[in-house]
Amino acid sequence: MPSFADIRQFVVGQAFETPALPKTSFRGKTVIVTGANSGLGLECAKHLVALDVTRLLLACRNAERGEEARKNILRSQADCKTVIEVVIIDMSDSKSVIAFAESIAARFDRVDALIANAGIDTLTFELVGGDESTLAVNVVGTMRLAIKMLPKLQETATQTGSPTHLSVVGSSIHAFAPDGQITSPTKGQIFATLNDEKKAEMSSRYFLSKLIVMLCTQELATRSSKGRYKDVVVNCVNPGWCKTKLFRVDDGGLGGRIGLRLLGRTAEEGSRTLVNAISGDRDTHGAYLSECRPKEMSAFVRSAAGHASREQLWVELMAKLDAADPVLSQTI
Repeated sequence: MPSFADIRQFVVGQAFETPALPKTSFRGKTVIVTGANSGLGLECAKHLVALDVTRLLLACRNAERGEEARKNILRSQADCKTVIEVVIIDMSDSKSVIAFAESIAARFDRVDALIANAGIDTLTFELVGGDESTLAVNVVGTMRLAIKMLPKLQETATQTGSPTHLSVVGSSIHAFAPDGQITSPTKGQIFATLNDEKKAEMSSRYFLSKLIVMLCTQELATRSSKGRYKDVVVNCVNPGWCKTKLFRVDDGGLGGRIGLRLLGRTAEEGSRTLVNAISGDRDTHGAYLSECRPKEMSAFVRSAAGHASREQLWVELMAKLDAADPVLSQTI
């Protein structure tokens, strides 16, 4: 549960800090944005086009919606010179994620940044490929894609002499997640417990998914910097509490609706943080970025229990990823 400092940081950030408009030029670069057909992903894509990104890959599950987003972006920017392409990926499907990453690596000579933005929030328990759907998309699929893209990102960094970026979209609500759900299961049984419908607490599942992906991203950042991916900047970015369609099913009830109305950002404002996350220097590696600057992760993430959970989650995650792609864990 959140500490007083966690709550204060959340409230102050939402109420008194507006993310700055991005200014970094992306000319000459290729950027991938997942979940780019709406909300934060779409607004982020518009910013990237305005900042002269040379090639923009809109990674979407639905081709028709992806094409609508592409046309929307083109309408928003007069005399657009960016090459915008819709690329299909289903983050809940391991085969789709693997095929996407391998296709991107083969088709394009460079990938300068990946913004892993795709996510879902649902109150309905459903198993997808053996995992509850929120975990399948927000954690397992996201981390699978992140790890699969590391070789191409490092290759690009080596070719260009400049660091590349891998930014996972997290959330300040990781501090409000019921951390007991990952500390109490028997060793090696965290995912198994969370994937048990009888034990699942779906009202807090989205929060929990953001805590888990935060912990996994921190472990990924630590491991990548010590290994063969030292030129890939890995970080986790909080766009803030934003008024998007993500919460159309799970709106938090009356309190959530009032809070979002009073403190919520627009999708455009929140998307600025995503662009900022792939604009920073190497000193943003391993950082938790909120309001476009490094901030402290939650008290739990920084605690001994948080570190122990992070290590255990990583072990379980690698076993899960290797089940569909046996060589994956060997790349990190």
